[in-house]
Amino acid sequence: MPDTLPQLDAAAATEAPKGTHRDTDLDALDAELIRRLQADGRTSVNDLAAQLGGSRTFIAHRLKHLLQDGGLRIVAALDPRFAGHHVLVHVKAEVDGPVKHPASAVATMPDSVFVSRVSGEFPLVFESRHRDVGELHRMLNEVHKVPGIRRVSVSTYAEILKGFFVSNSKKKVTLDGLDFKLVAILQQDGRTSFRSLADTVHLSPSSVRARVNRLIDLGAIRISATKSGGISRSRLAVGVGITTSDDPDSVRTHIIQSPDIDFAARAHGRYDFIATLVGASTSHLLDVIDEIRSLTSVSSVDTWTHFDIIKEDYARTLGKVLPQQLIDDESEAELP
Repeated sequence: MPDTLPQLDAAAATEAPKGTHRDTDLDALDAELIRRLQADGRTSVNDLAAQLGGSRTFIAHRLKHLLQDGGLRIVAALDPRFAGHHVLVHVKAEVDGPVKHPASAVATMPDSVFVSRVSGEFPLVFESRHRDVGELHRMLNEVHKVPGIRRVSVSTYAEILKGFFVSNSKKKVTLDGLDFKLVAILQQDGRTSFRSLADTVHLSPSSVRARVNRLIDLGAIRISATKSGGISRSRLAVGVGITTSDDPDSVRTHIIQSPDIDFAARAHGRYDFIATLVGASTSHLLDVIDEIRSLTSVSSVDTWTHFDIIKEDYARTLGKVLPQQLIDDESEAELP
């Protein structure tokens, strides 16, 4: 169960790991803290402190700062297959004039899960999820109606290689009404204690713990940190579109193994692979891009910098599933 974050006085905020220099090292520490929480959003403060080499009080302070002021959210994301989403796409849009209003319009569309203003010829990129191709076409028709959007380039994700919302496990599992209720709560706060969850769904904490762990182990949900906004001192995000000229396996392996690639997918369309690189400095990200360019199977690499991530809501997909599921499973509230 996650630790409760304590209230800190001024002295506590200075209990940084040994050798930490204000600002520069704090940025690096925050970036590593986020990365640890992306791997497991429910890691306790005690374990985070042990992993990062700081005091529990100091790490709790940094976590509290990131959650309250740094745009960090720790939430559960339902794997797309459990939400009935079989068509996942990446879209780049060419825009006449300012990008802010077209981007905001796309962000209001319920099927969009990620919307960002970026650099380059296509200054608006977004991702969306759909039950079928017909649903995708209906959304694209709406996108074309947005004033300022001239044309779009669509790539379909054939396989998600890395991503906050996709689990490595692909075991078959059936979710009941209680499971969906727990997921709905964890989508708001992935670190909600088992006791609070138990009080809400009227089960024992041990039963709730078993259910949540089962959902995670079977790949139905991932509880992870997601960072809103684009550029900050501790986080730069760069999109990469990769085209291959030969066997793509070496590129696939490199993408999976790279710790600097936050999201990646095998794609059909404009690119063979689409990825998002995340790092604390432009020089480091340029080195990561050069590593990709050096792969013999890579024929071209396009890049775009994320300046303003307007929407990042991979958790929202439960909204389409939950109401009917609760009706169907009203009488199936069995303990595990």
